[in-house]
Amino acid sequence: MRLGLPIIAIIVFAALIVVMNALFIVRQDQQAIVLRFGEYTRVINSPGRNEPGLYFKLPFVESVIKYDRRNLGTAIEGEAFVASDQERLIVDAIVRWQIMDARLFYQSANSEAVGAARLRTFTEAAMRRALGSATSNDIISGRRAQLMQAVEVDLNASAATELGVRVIDVRIRQADLPNETREGVYARMRSEREQVAGRIRAEGERDAAIIRATANQEAQRLMGEGDAERSRIFATAYNRDPEFAAFYRSMRAYDTSLDAGTPIVVPPDSDFFRYMQRRRG
Repeated sequence: MRLGLPIIAIIVFAALIVVMNALFIVRQDQQAIVLRFGEYTRVINSPGRNEPGLYFKLPFVESVIKYDRRNLGTAIEGEAFVASDQERLIVDAIVRWQIMDARLFYQSANSEAVGAARLRTFTEAAMRRALGSATSNDIISGRRAQLMQAVEVDLNASAATELGVRVIDVRIRQADLPNETREGVYARMRSEREQVAGRIRAEGERDAAIIRATANQEAQRLMGEGDAERSRIFATAYNRDPEFAAFYRSMRAYDTSLDAGTPIVVPPDSDFFRYMQRRRG
């Protein structure tokens, strides 16, 4: 009994449907979770394993959900946070994360969109805890790196156990004050910086005065030592040749006291001119 052409076509079409429902491809940048009647059975190509390729599943019995294996990003924009000094800040941040446990992620979020929304909630809570313990100055410019690290550690503690994801990085892209309070806070920040600058200048002037005083004392000590050494050398030279020492001192006295045109009235036999009165003085 021969089958008619329409029946053969139906059989071929049905076989194609079965084959198409039995085969699926997992790319290098994907991971897949296989479900049987909605219950977890296995994960393919999870992070840390290299299993891309063509796979089989039971048609109409098993289903496949694919998640991204790469790093994902969730943006937080325009969220308001209150710092420890009660200043309100508008913060933009981004979270980089990766699905590490596809089974837990499926059970907690089912889809990447829901997972990103839940992670956003966790991130906002972690940021409120971290930023709430810092001043607005620290958040805007001072300790932003340390604060982001604290948010990342806090977020990983909850995201790993609740969603099965690993937070790779948290970055505060922008933290600014609302327009209505910005000028007042900036004026206060300028005043604080001026106070710090004045304190640093005062400390610098104090240190400079101490250095100058120390330098003057050292210079006076060295000068005193030089004068003493000079006197010692003169005394030694005088003791070795008193006649020459007297002659040298007289010549120095003539040089310093007898300027051109200066009249001096002394007796002719004065000891001051004894080296001018006779050859040997």
